[in-house]
Amino acid sequence: MSFNWLTGVLRARWGGENGRGLRLQLLAVLTLSLSPLLILSVAQGLIEFHEERREQLSRFQSVLMDAKAELDAELERTAGVVAGLASYPGLLEMRGERCVEVLRALQTAQPIYANLKLINEHGDVVCAAAESEPHIDAARNMWFARLIGGQTESFSGIYLDWVLHRPVMTAGHRLPTDDMFAGAVAVDLDVRTALALLRTQDLPEEMSLALSDDEGNLAYLSETDAEDRLARLPLSVLSRVRVTGEPVVLEQVEEAPGKVILIAPLTGRGVQLALISPALLMGSWAGFDIVGTVLVPSLMWLLALICVSLAVGFLVLRWLVYLGRVARLYGAGRLDVQPVRASGAPLEIRTLADTMASMAGDLKARNEELESLADQRGALLREIHHRVKNNLQVTMSLLNIQARRTPDEEARRVLIEARGRINALALVHRTLYENDDLRTVEMQAFLEQLLHYLGQATGEAQSGVDLRVDDAGIALDPEQAIPVALFVTEAITNAFKHAFPEGETGGEIRVSISSGDEGEVCVSVRDNGQGLAQDVVEGMGTSIMQAMARRVEGQMDRQVGPDGGTQVNLRFRPADPSRQPL
Repeated sequence: MSFNWLTGVLRARWGGENGRGLRLQLLAVLTLSLSPLLILSVAQGLIEFHEERREQLSRFQSVLMDAKAELDAELERTAGVVAGLASYPGLLEMRGERCVEVLRALQTAQPIYANLKLINEHGDVVCAAAESEPHIDAARNMWFARLIGGQTESFSGIYLDWVLHRPVMTAGHRLPTDDMFAGAVAVDLDVRTALALLRTQDLPEEMSLALSDDEGNLAYLSETDAEDRLARLPLSVLSRVRVTGEPVVLEQVEEAPGKVILIAPLTGRGVQLALISPALLMGSWAGFDIVGTVLVPSLMWLLALICVSLAVGFLVLRWLVYLGRVARLYGAGRLDVQPVRASGAPLEIRTLADTMASMAGDLKARNEELESLADQRGALLREIHHRVKNNLQVTMSLLNIQARRTPDEEARRVLIEARGRINALALVHRTLYENDDLRTVEMQAFLEQLLHYLGQATGEAQSGVDLRVDDAGIALDPEQAIPVALFVTEAITNAFKHAFPEGETGGEIRVSISSGDEGEVCVSVRDNGQGLAQDVVEGMGTSIMQAMARRVEGQMDRQVGPDGGTQVNLRFRPADPSRQPL
């Protein structure tokens, strides 16, 4: 019996979610620990049963042999009586009442004698001690034929006497004469009376004692026995007895299934004494010990498993289930829940519950402390972003003043471009301090604000160029949002400068941000202008865009757009916002 097999048997009834619950494992361990005792008890019971069986068989053989010796002695006495009667002087000349008186006197003295008969040489009954079958012809019987053939003594088979209605057996003795056969003296033995005289009180009720002749006919001790017992010994059984000439025990006889037959042949008379029983395991004298030896330990083994299962469920598992529910509430954030029901649990469970409650209290205090620190940090960061934004706006104001006072057009253009770049930075910081989450920037709203400012700064209304944003709901961390904002600012500025000649209307600049199949983010700025010039020289704007691409560890490329204009792309992998500090 292996642990894995036992676990497979118990899993459907007592297993946990993964089939390895505490109840299952305890039952498996207990089963394995008690199994040697159960196996030893069963083995001991089997050994005791076989020993008891051998003892019973030996005792019954002893009883059968004692009964055989008594019956042999009785038959020997009967043979002596018949021989003495045959030698009685003047027996052949006796007729009528005298003959009957002599025979009846002998019959009365021996209760096993059913009848005594004087038979002439033709087989006719001359006189008898009791009423006998009329017109009986003994010459037709084999035992009489053997006497005629020269045997001095002969026994018949067992047959039913029509007057007594009981099984009898005839013992005959030849009358002594010098020449011709003159007749015989015969004694009819009452088989049941003879069997009743045997000392068989040690036999249980399930066993039957019977006498068998040489043809296998059985005469039982009582009619009750004969009603539901074997009526005739199988010929195979008789053959074994004749071959051995010794007492034999026969089991699993094909003609007598479920029977055990003990047979002892009587000395030289073709008669056997048989003891017939159900199989020894089924008898009331056997089997009781093995049932008591196996059944009681098995019940105790099963009772121990049931008790342990109930005890584990009542003392351990139900409290673990309760504490599991409390732990799930703690996991959901309800750290104020107290395991009050565990006050009635065993000491170890109460200790575990108290530890869990203490841990929940510590976690609650720690969470409150962290939340307070997070709130303070968030307020400080918002204040920092707000002040940075204000400082950048001051810088923008200074650039505006300087641009208005500068008479040089090229210098004024450079100052305005620098103001646009600083404004992009200011928008990022403004978005951060206005958001609840300081770790991400929602690019949809941010780019719309950026394009709105750039449209105002570049004269979108006067130029007739439309600025649009296509967004897929992308959010970036601030470290990436700032380079992206500068990249978009430079790309739009370049588009205004090079894509649309003066006086041309109906232009469009479209900004899109999307997520690719491999998780990378693609930022595209395209226009429907006149496209790239062949002799274009990379200026400061292109250098700034390439620098921003390196800043986000991405790649920048420029290509012809679907509308014939210019399309600038920036591809990079987004940072994990959860790894950014609060």
